[in-house]
Amino acid sequence: MEQLNSGLPVNQEDNQPTVLDSAENKNPSLLHKVRPNFGIFGGISLLFGASYTFLFYKARLGLNILLFTVIMTVLLVIVIKSLSIKVKRGTAAYYTGVLLLGASCLFTSSWILHFLNIIGILLLLDLSLLHQFYDDQEWDLLKHLTRMLLLPFSCIATIAMPFKDSLLFFQNTEILKNKKVRNILLGVVISLPLLGIMIGLLSSADLLFRSMFKNIYTFIFSSNLFAVIFMIIMGFLACYCIICGSTAKAGIEEVPRPFTKADASIAVTALGLLSLVYAIFCGIQILYLFTGGFSVLPKGFTFSEYARRGFFELLLVTAINILLIIFSTKYFEDSKLIRIILTFMTVCTYIMIGSAAYRMILYIGAYNLTFLRLFVLLFLFIDTFVLAGVIIYVFNRKFPLFHYCVIVTGVCYIAFSFSKPDYYIAYYQIQQKEELDIVDINFLTNVLSLDAAPVVLPALEEMEESNNMSVGQINDFLTKEDFILKVEQYHETIRMEKYNRKLRDFNLSYEGAYRALNK
Repeated sequence: MEQLNSGLPVNQEDNQPTVLDSAENKNPSLLHKVRPNFGIFGGISLLFGASYTFLFYKARLGLNILLFTVIMTVLLVIVIKSLSIKVKRGTAAYYTGVLLLGASCLFTSSWILHFLNIIGILLLLDLSLLHQFYDDQEWDLLKHLTRMLLLPFSCIATIAMPFKDSLLFFQNTEILKNKKVRNILLGVVISLPLLGIMIGLLSSADLLFRSMFKNIYTFIFSSNLFAVIFMIIMGFLACYCIICGSTAKAGIEEVPRPFTKADASIAVTALGLLSLVYAIFCGIQILYLFTGGFSVLPKGFTFSEYARRGFFELLLVTAINILLIIFSTKYFEDSKLIRIILTFMTVCTYIMIGSAAYRMILYIGAYNLTFLRLFVLLFLFIDTFVLAGVIIYVFNRKFPLFHYCVIVTGVCYIAFSFSKPDYYIAYYQIQQKEELDIVDINFLTNVLSLDAAPVVLPALEEMEESNNMSVGQINDFLTKEDFILKVEQYHETIRMEKYNRKLRDFNLSYEGAYRALNK
């Protein structure tokens, strides 16, 4: 590593990249340790780009996600050690979450879960960088969220740094300053046109020689090679910009800005009026919804119509309420009356969460279970714990609300991701239906992932055995020809996914589906 850095001395007055202005140089950021050591951090970034390309070029998601998360965490630890910083305990917890989400991708074939897992990995990596390089102990939830959202933009803002630093590195490297090396490079440049002429003449003279160099030429100028190089470069740029962006202001002492909280009477008035509306709404929920329509509904409403609507709106209201409570405690003077009102709002929010969950359960009972509906229930479940943390924070401002929310959300979602929700959705659908129609079979075989195959295949086999599979009708909504076609397509999909996947995109979900098919 020291040899790599020999070409870019630390104490360069003219060529050293300027990172911060003179005012900030009194407390230089960690970026001052990154850019002069391009040999180390550029090498790490290049390794990141090569790993990314090797694992994901022309490959689908599976084992490669887990391997990539392992490589990312190892490289980040190397970055931290190279900056002479100790890995914080909280950082290790974030990395554990990243690895678990990567492992979850190996166990599921659901593209929705893959997408959500990748989002979760990126968010946890974002938070791990902030926690590792900054003193976030005194940050409240809003500051955490703000920094988390701004960090990607800070990384994008450093897009010019890898180009400047790499150019400066090669300009000052001892290898290029060597006269023999320069002469060799000059000889290579001079030989290029001669090689072109001679290869052309010799190719015309011998067909085997021509065929060999044609294959070499095709490989060098193939779209595959350009795609590989492009992916390596993009991975290199992404990694180096992330390192620079996350350390740009790390180590700089923050000067607290004077902040005066607003008068409590403003919050009391606004929240009091809002609480009055909530009280009326929650009273209606208790009278008409939770009692199962015991009280008389207004004309034109049936209980089923009344109950099976509004859960998405209530979901949004509960999220807004949580933000309102946090906002009120941060920007308004502390007041006993505010605490009472916020406590009342918390109780109302719990009633709204219960109302939304009850409505969703009724809706599922009428229109079956889907991933989105199950995800809404997960969100409401997480909301109940987050809200408990919020009310603790109202009475105890030292409570680490943000870290509590991260832990609750992370644990609940990771457990959900490992549970293979499509399996239980299919199980519920099959158990609820006396006869499956073409819509049900299309949902089970096309909409759901192959996580559901171990429960879908026995159900299809049972239908096949209970009906004579000759030309005719299985029920009023499904012909036997359609049924046979759907089953054959489903079986073929499982076989194709099994045989078309290599080691990089190996996925245990497809293996499980194939084993279920061949029982």
